[in-house]
Amino acid sequence: MISRSDRFTLNRRWSMLDRMVKSARLDRDTFLDLKEDSSATRQALVVLALAGASFGVGFASLIGYRAVAPLLLGATFGAIFSIVLGFVWLSLTFLVGTRIFHGTSDYWSLARPTFFATSPGLVFLIMLIPVSIVPDIARAVGVTWIAISTVFAIRAALGLDSQRSFLTFILVALIVLISYGLVSSV
Repeated sequence: MISRSDRFTLNRRWSMLDRMVKSARLDRDTFLDLKEDSSATRQALVVLALAGASFGVGFASLIGYRAVAPLLLGATFGAIFSIVLGFVWLSLTFLVGTRIFHGTSDYWSLARPTFFATSPGLVFLIMLIPVSIVPDIARAVGVTWIAISTVFAIRAALGLDSQRSFLTFILVALIVLISYGLVSSV
């Protein structure tokens, strides 16, 4: 018999999975609901960590690690790195979207849709398939899908039109890439 608290936990899990699927389908209403639902913040962080862990596992497999310990290490580093990069990305998106393009949102109302936009990152698990071209295709599909999903999330969360949402994404991506280039050259 399932207790009342277990039912609540199951409903929350299904709710998170449902939101992940709808976010991956680029559903505007889901992004708008996430913007307003402050109880979904923890779920958004879990989704972000899952996407990072998926990439970490896929990357560890891609470079030749097949044992459980290196794959778990890849998942751990992937999750940690995705959370750090997610907050950097979110902060830059918030600054560019609100200051330059005059979007309207608070920080956490932008965080939830943006973090759920990484739901397609579970595609990175396909990188585990040891056929030469499959990991490259999975990585390209995952990155592209997340990028498109992020533009949709920015549009819904900041109330911007499509062009300004896309420009926000491009400016943030350029800032991150230039910063990475400067840091890695040191």
